Order: sequence, then C-alpha cells, then structure tokens
Amino acid sequence: MTRNNHISIRQLLLGVCTAGALLFTSACAQNSTFGSGTSGESSSSSVAIAVMYPETGQYAEYGKMFKQGLDLGVKQVNADGGVQGKKLELKYFDTQSDPKQTAAIAPKIAADKSVVAVVGDYSSGASMAASPTFQQAKLVHYGFNNSVSDFTSTGDYVWTPQFSQAVFQKQNAELVAQKAKKIAAVYIENDWGKSAYAEFKKEAKKLGISIVYESSYLADSTDLSPILIPARDAKPDAVVHIGYGPDGALVVNTLRDKLGYTGLFYGGQITQEYIKLSGSNGEGTRLIGPFTPDSTNPNAAKFVKAFRAAYKTDPGEFNQTSYASIIDLAYGMNKTSATREGVEKALKTVDDFPCYVGTKTTFKFNQSTRRMDSTSFLKLELTDGKFQITD
Repeated sequence: MTRNNHISIRQLLLGVCTAGALLFTSACAQNSTFGSGTSGESSSSSVAIAVMYPETGQYAEYGKMFKQGLDLGVKQVNADGGVQGKKLELKYFDTQSDPKQTAAIAPKIAADKSVVAVVGDYSSGASMAASPTFQQAKLVHYGFNNSVSDFTSTGDYVWTPQFSQAVFQKQNAELVAQKAKKIAAVYIENDWGKSAYAEFKKEAKKLGISIVYESSYLADSTDLSPILIPARDAKPDAVVHIGYGPDGALVVNTLRDKLGYTGLFYGGQITQEYIKLSGSNGEGTRLIGPFTPDSTNPNAAKFVKAFRAAYKTDPGEFNQTSYASIIDLAYGMNKTSATREGVEKALKTVDDFPCYVGTKTTFKFNQSTRRMDSTSFLKLELTDGKFQITD
C-alpha cells in the first residue's frame, strides 16, 4: 500500500539564515583567487567571473569541493595563456546557498562591470533566486550544479551544463529496473527532491516498476524509522532513495542497523561524505553518475591527474563539474571575446566544448533548453569504499 509521511526534526541540510548572517553576507564577503583585482573591481589585464557558493553554513562541504575545482580550473586556464591574453580571476561570494542571500548579493555582482559571467550556486533554489537579476543585467548565469527541470526558465541568459532531472531520472529508473520490479521509494522534501522523484516515478511506471510504498521526508529529519519500517515491511526488491549524501547515509544506516533490511539500495551520493557516513552499510549502494576518477574519458583522465597532483586525493563529481564550468567559459571566450557579450555568443555558437562526463569528449548546448546535449551516465556501485563502474 502506498502512503506519504512527513518528518520534521533538526535541520541537517536546509538551514534558515539569521538576519545578522544575511546582512553580513549582503555586504559581500568575497576575494579574488587569482589576478590583481580589488573588491568590486578587476584590473584591465584580467577578466573576472563571480562565484556564488556556500563557503560557510550547512552546505560548506560542497562549497569546499567547488572551490577546489574552480581554483584548479583558473590555474589551468592561466597556465594555458588565460582568456584573450588576460589573466582569469574569480570573485567569491559566500551565500551559504540560501535564496535570501543570493537574491541580496546578485545586484552587486551584476553592477560590477569587470564580471563577465557568474557561476553557482549549489542548490537550484538559491541559484534561481538570483537568476532574474542576472537576466535583467544581460549577464550569463552559468548554474553548473543546477539540475532542476525549470532552472533555465528565467530567460536566455541562464544556462547550465547539467542534465535535467527528466534525463537523469530516466536512466536512473532504467538502472533500477535491471534488478528490481517492486520497490519502496523515499525522497527529500524540497523543490529539487519533489521534481526529481516525480520524474523518476513517471519513468518507473513506464518500465513496469511497481512502487509499493513511497514517502517524503524533511531535510531536518534525524530519525527516519517511522517511514522506513513500512518501507521494509512492504517487502520490496529494492529501496530507492532520492536526495543528498548525509540524508542518504541516514536512510541506509537506519535500514541496515536498526531495521535489518538486507536488500538492494539505490541512492546516496557520489561524495566522500556519503561514503564516510554510511560506512559498511553503504557497501553495495547502486546509482548512476556522470563522472568517477576511473572514467575512461580522456578529458576526465587529464583532470583527475591534475587534481591528484594539486590536492593529493581523488576528485569527486562536484570537483569535476565546478572545474569544467571554468574551462567551459574560458574556452568559449577564447573563441569570441572576453566580455559579457562574448560569453553569451560562445554558449550560442561553440559546438565543441570539452566534455568531462560520460563517454563524449566534446559537447554543445541545446539552444531550446540551454543545457548540455544528453549523454549516457555511468552505472556505479560502492565497493570497498569506492564508487566503481559496473556493467
């Protein structure tokens, strides 16, 4: 029997920022990672890209991964000659990935004429709160992590190399259907989670997957037993989770440790945080993803080598997608011009951006959706503490 439950306990992922934090961040905590630009102004010998990201707050772990990829991307671009002969620099803005803060920061970014594009934020909701301001200013907003289906709906200056959840969840459902015909599903109760699950459910139905139990949960949940007991008791072939890393670990740990569930688990997230938090319970987790350090894509392999040299560890998906966003924009501007107009023109005309995901080595943008053309995702399984490619 299908039912819906909602649990609200302590906030793990979606915090509410205090008024003081809002005022502080609205004053625009920022720095220039590369180049000689000062706050709000870039030298004539450099080109600036603004970054909205969670340096602090509950999403700070993702912000750290983003910054590693972004900094490495700038280092690579400048080592290769920069952008139209100028040094590329980043102007960082700590938003805590909160919509109130991105909306407050956006006007200052848009008014800074040295900024030719803006990338970020982590969550689609935070990004979309700022997009209208950038659209009005004719400043390209490149949401490299934003996969919610309507992200680019604000206007023609809003772009993302991310696949939509419609594309992703179709392949996710196909992965599940290979081994399971009767499932229990749980998903995070926010705009992204509801959108993603709706797409998965639609595709699951087409594939003949029976969803014998479903439930959402709020991101502040600390005890998911009330919704996972009936999930277990429905005797599914698999439990499917759609959410983030920390809550995915909570789901699988509850299923394994408290409820004795030993069946298949699909979900979690390709992050060290999920691997660490889930421990041995996470072993066998199955999912699809665009990237792993073992990817045979030659562009990805080159990135992995550079990342390991810089940080002495393997990169993850969030390192890769942030790195690629800088490479994308610099590559495009080097074919057009190092201006706001040049960025927009590049996204509309360049058809051979370097691709780091799946098996393709180049990509272009679908001009209707303003997203990367679709490709095949990698099928992954967590084995011996590492997500590895499977058949």
